[in-house]
Amino acid sequence: MNLLVIVLSSQLLYYLLIAQTGVVGAFDSHIHDLYTLPIGGVIGSLLSALWRHHGLKQELCFLFGVQIMISWFYPNYSLGMLLALGFVVGYTTPLLLYIFGSQGKFQLSLGLAISYAVGTAFYTYPYVERDDIAVILPLISVAALRFAHLKHVVHVEHVNFPWQLIGVMMLWIFADSALFETLSRSGDMDIWSEYTLLIITSHLFGVFLAYRYGDELLRQVRVVLGLFAVSYLLYWIKEPILLAVVYPIVISYYNVLLFHKLIQTGDIRIIGLSMIGVGWIAASAANAIALHHQLWIVVLVLGAFAVMYPFYFRRVT
Repeated sequence: MNLLVIVLSSQLLYYLLIAQTGVVGAFDSHIHDLYTLPIGGVIGSLLSALWRHHGLKQELCFLFGVQIMISWFYPNYSLGMLLALGFVVGYTTPLLLYIFGSQGKFQLSLGLAISYAVGTAFYTYPYVERDDIAVILPLISVAALRFAHLKHVVHVEHVNFPWQLIGVMMLWIFADSALFETLSRSGDMDIWSEYTLLIITSHLFGVFLAYRYGDELLRQVRVVLGLFAVSYLLYWIKEPILLAVVYPIVISYYNVLLFHKLIQTGDIRIIGLSMIGVGWIAASAANAIALHHQLWIVVLVLGAFAVMYPFYFRRVT
Protein backbone atom coordinates (compact mmCIF):
# COMPACT_ATOMS: atom_id res chain seq x y z
CA MET A 1 0.00 0.00 0.00
CA ASN A 2 1.09 3.57 -0.67
CA LEU A 3 2.84 4.74 2.51
CA LEU A 4 1.44 8.27 2.20
CA VAL A 5 -2.05 6.77 2.41
CA ILE A 6 -1.05 5.21 5.75
CA VAL A 7 0.29 8.58 6.98
CA LEU A 8 -2.92 10.35 5.97
CA SER A 9 -5.25 7.76 7.49
CA SER A 10 -3.29 7.55 10.77
CA GLN A 11 -3.33 11.33 11.18
CA LEU A 12 -7.04 11.55 10.39
CA LEU A 13 -7.60 8.83 12.98
CA TYR A 14 -5.53 10.79 15.48
CA TYR A 15 -7.65 13.87 14.90
CA LEU A 16 -10.90 11.89 15.24
CA LEU A 17 -10.06 9.59 18.17
CA ILE A 18 -7.72 11.85 20.15
CA ALA A 19 -7.89 15.56 19.29
CA GLN A 20 -11.60 15.76 18.45
CA THR A 21 -13.34 13.19 20.65
CA GLY A 22 -10.75 11.73 23.03
CA VAL A 23 -9.54 14.91 24.69
CA VAL A 24 -13.01 16.47 24.73
CA GLY A 25 -14.52 13.34 26.24
CA ALA A 26 -11.76 12.92 28.81
CA PHE A 27 -12.36 16.50 30.00
CA ASP A 28 -16.15 16.05 29.99
CA SER A 29 -16.51 18.80 27.39
CA HIS A 30 -15.56 21.53 29.86
CA ILE A 31 -14.66 24.44 27.60
CA HIS A 32 -12.60 26.22 30.29
CA ASP A 33 -10.28 23.18 30.33
CA LEU A 34 -10.04 22.89 26.53
CA TYR A 35 -10.04 26.35 24.99
CA THR A 36 -6.29 26.40 24.28
CA LEU A 37 -6.60 23.42 21.90
CA PRO A 38 -8.31 25.36 19.06
CA ILE A 39 -6.15 28.40 19.80
CA GLY A 40 -3.05 26.27 19.21
CA GLY A 41 -4.66 24.86 16.07
CA VAL A 42 -5.27 28.33 14.62
CA ILE A 43 -1.69 29.42 15.42
CA GLY A 44 -0.27 26.25 13.87
CA SER A 45 -2.35 26.55 10.70
CA LEU A 46 -1.44 30.23 10.33
CA LEU A 47 2.28 29.58 10.78
CA SER A 48 2.18 26.69 8.30
CA ALA A 49 0.67 29.10 5.75
CA LEU A 50 3.23 31.87 6.33
CA TRP A 51 6.42 29.89 6.96
CA ARG A 52 8.88 29.27 4.14
CA HIS A 53 9.16 25.51 4.17
CA HIS A 54 12.34 23.64 3.30
CA GLY A 55 12.36 19.87 3.66
CA LEU A 56 8.71 19.05 4.28
CA LYS A 57 9.49 15.42 5.09
CA GLN A 58 11.92 16.42 7.82
CA GLU A 59 9.48 18.97 9.23
CA LEU A 60 6.67 16.43 9.41
CA CYS A 61 8.83 13.70 10.92
CA PHE A 62 10.03 16.10 13.63
CA LEU A 63 6.50 17.28 14.44
CA PHE A 64 5.14 13.72 14.49
CA GLY A 65 7.89 13.03 17.03
CA VAL A 66 6.64 15.97 19.11
CA GLN A 67 3.14 14.56 18.74
CA ILE A 68 4.36 11.25 20.18
CA MET A 69 5.89 13.00 23.20
CA ILE A 70 2.71 14.97 23.87
CA SER A 71 0.60 11.84 23.42
CA TRP A 72 2.68 10.02 26.03
CA PHE A 73 0.90 12.07 28.70
CA TYR A 74 -2.63 11.55 27.35
CA PRO A 75 -5.13 12.38 28.78
CA ASN A 76 -3.43 14.29 31.61
CA TYR A 77 -3.02 17.53 29.71
CA SER A 78 -2.54 21.04 31.04
CA LEU A 79 -3.73 24.08 29.10
CA GLY A 80 -0.16 24.52 27.84
CA MET A 81 0.06 20.95 26.56
CA LEU A 82 -3.32 21.31 24.85
CA LEU A 83 -2.00 24.46 23.18
CA ALA A 84 1.03 22.50 21.96
CA LEU A 85 -1.15 19.61 20.77
CA GLY A 86 -3.41 21.96 18.83
CA PHE A 87 -0.36 23.67 17.32
CA VAL A 88 1.14 20.38 16.09
CA VAL A 89 -2.14 19.19 14.56
CA GLY A 90 -2.82 22.61 13.04
CA TYR A 91 0.69 22.91 11.58
CA THR A 92 1.06 19.38 10.20
CA THR A 93 -2.35 19.01 8.53
CA PRO A 94 -1.80 21.63 5.76
CA LEU A 95 1.67 20.21 5.07
CA LEU A 96 0.32 16.68 4.83
CA LEU A 97 -2.44 17.75 2.46
CA TYR A 98 0.10 19.62 0.34
CA ILE A 99 2.46 16.66 -0.10
CA PHE A 100 -0.59 14.51 -0.87
CA GLY A 101 -0.94 16.60 -4.03
CA SER A 102 1.27 14.01 -5.74
CA GLN A 103 -1.44 11.40 -5.19
CA GLY A 104 -4.75 10.90 -6.94
CA LYS A 105 -8.36 10.88 -5.87
CA PHE A 106 -8.26 7.09 -5.41
CA GLN A 107 -5.45 7.29 -2.84
CA LEU A 108 -7.31 10.04 -0.99
CA SER A 109 -10.51 8.00 -0.99
CA LEU A 110 -8.63 4.96 0.27
CA GLY A 111 -7.07 6.93 3.14
CA LEU A 112 -10.43 8.35 4.17
CA ALA A 113 -12.10 4.93 3.91
CA ILE A 114 -9.50 3.42 6.25
CA SER A 115 -9.82 6.25 8.77
CA TYR A 116 -13.62 6.15 8.82
CA ALA A 117 -13.79 2.36 9.15
CA VAL A 118 -11.17 2.10 11.89
CA GLY A 119 -12.33 5.27 13.64
CA THR A 120 -15.92 4.04 13.80
CA ALA A 121 -14.79 0.65 15.13
CA PHE A 122 -12.83 2.32 17.96
CA TYR A 123 -15.23 5.18 18.61
CA THR A 124 -16.88 3.50 21.61
CA TYR A 125 -13.50 2.80 23.22
CA PRO A 126 -13.40 4.69 26.56
CA TYR A 127 -11.90 8.16 26.22
CA VAL A 128 -9.53 7.88 29.17
CA GLU A 129 -8.19 4.53 27.97
CA ARG A 130 -7.03 5.72 24.55
CA ASP A 131 -3.48 6.41 25.75
CA ASP A 132 -2.02 3.54 23.71
CA ILE A 133 -3.92 4.70 20.61
CA ALA A 134 -2.63 8.24 21.15
CA VAL A 135 0.98 7.02 20.96
CA ILE A 136 0.60 4.29 18.31
CA LEU A 137 -1.03 6.49 15.66
CA PRO A 138 1.78 9.11 15.40
CA LEU A 139 4.32 6.26 15.59
CA ILE A 140 2.68 4.76 12.50
CA SER A 141 2.73 8.20 10.85
CA VAL A 142 6.43 8.84 11.41
CA ALA A 143 7.45 5.29 10.44
CA ALA A 144 5.41 5.34 7.22
CA LEU A 145 6.61 8.82 6.29
CA ARG A 146 10.23 7.89 6.98
CA PHE A 147 10.16 5.26 4.22
CA ALA A 148 7.71 7.03 1.90
CA HIS A 149 8.95 8.42 -1.39
CA LEU A 150 7.72 11.97 -1.84
CA LYS A 151 7.10 12.85 -5.44
CA HIS A 152 7.50 16.39 -6.66
CA VAL A 153 4.38 18.46 -6.11
CA VAL A 154 3.65 21.10 -8.71
CA HIS A 155 3.28 24.42 -6.91
CA VAL A 156 0.52 26.64 -8.26
CA GLU A 157 1.53 30.30 -8.29
CA HIS A 158 -0.72 33.33 -7.76
CA VAL A 159 -3.90 31.57 -6.71
CA ASN A 160 -6.65 33.88 -5.50
CA PHE A 161 -8.07 32.91 -2.15
CA PRO A 162 -11.35 31.04 -2.82
CA TRP A 163 -13.61 32.80 -0.31
CA GLN A 164 -16.89 31.32 -1.56
CA LEU A 165 -15.45 27.82 -1.64
CA ILE A 166 -14.08 28.07 1.90
CA GLY A 167 -17.40 29.49 3.07
CA VAL A 168 -19.22 26.42 1.75
CA MET A 169 -16.63 24.11 3.32
CA MET A 170 -17.06 25.83 6.68
CA LEU A 171 -20.82 25.42 6.40
CA TRP A 172 -20.52 21.66 5.85
CA ILE A 173 -18.07 21.26 8.74
CA PHE A 174 -20.31 23.41 10.95
CA ALA A 175 -23.40 21.31 10.17
CA ASP A 176 -21.50 18.04 10.50
CA SER A 177 -19.73 18.84 13.79
CA ALA A 178 -22.87 20.18 15.45
CA LEU A 179 -24.87 17.04 14.66
CA PHE A 180 -21.95 14.75 15.51
CA GLU A 181 -21.36 16.34 18.90
CA THR A 182 -25.11 16.34 19.63
CA LEU A 183 -25.46 12.65 18.77
CA SER A 184 -22.41 11.71 20.83
CA ARG A 185 -24.11 13.22 23.88
CA SER A 186 -27.56 11.79 23.13
CA GLY A 187 -28.52 8.66 25.02
CA ASP A 188 -31.44 7.62 22.81
CA MET A 189 -29.69 8.44 19.51
CA ASP A 190 -26.21 7.06 20.18
CA ILE A 191 -25.99 5.37 16.79
CA TRP A 192 -22.27 4.55 17.07
CA SER A 193 -22.79 2.14 19.95
CA GLU A 194 -25.77 0.38 18.41
CA TYR A 195 -25.10 0.29 14.67
CA THR A 196 -21.32 0.17 14.29
CA LEU A 197 -21.19 -2.20 11.30
CA LEU A 198 -23.99 -0.35 9.53
CA ILE A 199 -22.19 2.97 9.99
CA ILE A 200 -18.90 1.54 8.68
CA THR A 201 -20.70 0.18 5.61
CA SER A 202 -22.41 3.54 5.05
CA HIS A 203 -19.09 5.39 5.35
CA LEU A 204 -17.48 3.13 2.77
CA PHE A 205 -20.46 3.58 0.45
CA GLY A 206 -20.22 7.36 0.82
CA VAL A 207 -16.51 7.29 -0.05
CA PHE A 208 -17.26 5.13 -3.11
CA LEU A 209 -20.00 7.50 -4.28
CA ALA A 210 -17.68 10.50 -3.93
CA TYR A 211 -14.85 8.73 -5.76
CA ARG A 212 -17.02 7.36 -8.55
CA TYR A 213 -19.57 10.10 -9.04
CA GLY A 214 -18.44 13.09 -6.98
CA ASP A 215 -17.83 16.22 -9.01
CA GLU A 216 -16.50 19.67 -8.15
CA LEU A 217 -17.45 20.54 -4.55
CA LEU A 218 -19.43 23.65 -5.47
CA ARG A 219 -21.39 21.65 -8.04
CA GLN A 220 -22.47 19.25 -5.30
CA VAL A 221 -24.00 21.87 -3.00
CA ARG A 222 -27.58 20.73 -3.54
CA VAL A 223 -26.68 17.07 -3.00
CA VAL A 224 -24.81 17.71 0.25
CA LEU A 225 -27.39 20.20 1.51
CA GLY A 226 -30.16 17.71 0.82
CA LEU A 227 -28.34 14.90 2.63
CA PHE A 228 -27.75 17.13 5.66
CA ALA A 229 -31.41 18.15 5.66
CA VAL A 230 -32.45 14.49 5.68
CA SER A 231 -29.93 13.72 8.45
CA TYR A 232 -31.25 16.49 10.69
CA LEU A 233 -34.83 15.44 9.98
CA LEU A 234 -34.07 11.83 10.92
CA TYR A 235 -32.51 13.04 14.17
CA TRP A 236 -35.60 15.06 15.10
CA ILE A 237 -38.10 12.31 14.30
CA LYS A 238 -35.89 9.78 16.15
CA GLU A 239 -35.07 7.29 13.38
CA PRO A 240 -31.63 5.99 14.45
CA ILE A 241 -31.34 3.16 11.90
CA LEU A 242 -32.03 5.41 8.92
CA LEU A 243 -29.78 8.08 10.42
CA ALA A 244 -26.98 5.48 10.72
CA VAL A 245 -27.26 5.05 6.95
CA VAL A 246 -27.71 8.62 5.67
CA TYR A 247 -25.48 10.60 8.02
CA PRO A 248 -22.24 8.60 7.50
CA ILE A 249 -22.81 8.76 3.75
CA VAL A 250 -22.95 12.56 3.75
CA ILE A 251 -19.89 12.78 6.04
CA SER A 252 -17.77 10.61 3.76
CA TYR A 253 -19.16 12.09 0.56
CA TYR A 254 -18.49 15.74 1.28
CA ASN A 255 -15.14 15.11 3.01
CA VAL A 256 -13.68 13.34 -0.01
CA LEU A 257 -14.69 16.31 -2.17
CA LEU A 258 -13.50 18.84 0.43
CA PHE A 259 -10.04 17.32 0.94
CA HIS A 260 -9.64 16.72 -2.79
CA LYS A 261 -10.38 20.37 -3.53
CA LEU A 262 -7.96 21.62 -0.86
CA ILE A 263 -5.23 19.32 -2.16
CA GLN A 264 -5.86 20.50 -5.74
CA THR A 265 -5.11 24.12 -4.81
CA GLY A 266 -1.42 23.15 -4.70
CA ASP A 267 -0.64 26.05 -2.38
CA ILE A 268 0.35 25.59 1.28
CA ARG A 269 -0.67 29.18 2.00
CA ILE A 270 -4.24 28.61 0.87
CA ILE A 271 -4.48 25.19 2.53
CA GLY A 272 -3.18 26.55 5.83
CA LEU A 273 -5.44 29.60 5.87
CA SER A 274 -8.40 27.47 4.82
CA MET A 275 -7.83 25.05 7.68
CA ILE A 276 -8.17 27.92 10.17
CA GLY A 277 -11.77 28.39 9.12
CA VAL A 278 -12.63 24.85 8.10
CA GLY A 279 -10.77 22.83 10.70
CA TRP A 280 -10.93 25.07 13.77
CA ILE A 281 -13.37 28.00 13.68
CA ALA A 282 -16.33 26.14 12.17
CA ALA A 283 -15.81 23.04 14.30
CA SER A 284 -15.34 25.04 17.52
CA ALA A 285 -18.51 27.07 16.88
CA ALA A 286 -20.43 23.85 16.24
CA ASN A 287 -19.11 22.30 19.47
CA ALA A 288 -20.31 25.32 21.44
CA ILE A 289 -23.77 25.02 19.89
CA ALA A 290 -23.94 21.30 20.70
CA LEU A 291 -22.83 21.86 24.29
CA HIS A 292 -25.56 24.46 24.79
CA HIS A 293 -28.20 22.32 23.03
CA GLN A 294 -28.95 25.02 20.45
CA LEU A 295 -29.08 22.87 17.32
CA TRP A 296 -31.85 25.08 15.91
CA ILE A 297 -29.14 27.64 15.09
CA VAL A 298 -27.57 25.21 12.61
CA VAL A 299 -30.95 24.56 11.00
CA LEU A 300 -31.47 28.31 10.69
CA VAL A 301 -28.06 28.78 9.07
CA LEU A 302 -28.65 25.91 6.62
CA GLY A 303 -32.09 27.32 5.79
CA ALA A 304 -30.66 30.78 5.15
CA PHE A 305 -27.98 29.28 2.91
CA ALA A 306 -30.61 27.31 0.97
CA VAL A 307 -32.51 30.53 0.32
CA MET A 308 -29.41 32.52 -0.66
CA TYR A 309 -27.79 29.85 -2.84
CA PRO A 310 -29.90 30.28 -6.02
CA PHE A 311 -29.34 34.05 -5.99
CA TYR A 312 -25.68 34.32 -5.05
CA PHE A 313 -23.63 31.17 -4.53
CA ARG A 314 -24.85 29.57 -7.73
CA ARG A 315 -23.31 32.41 -9.74
CA VAL A 316 -19.83 31.63 -8.43
CA THR A 317 -19.96 27.91 -9.23
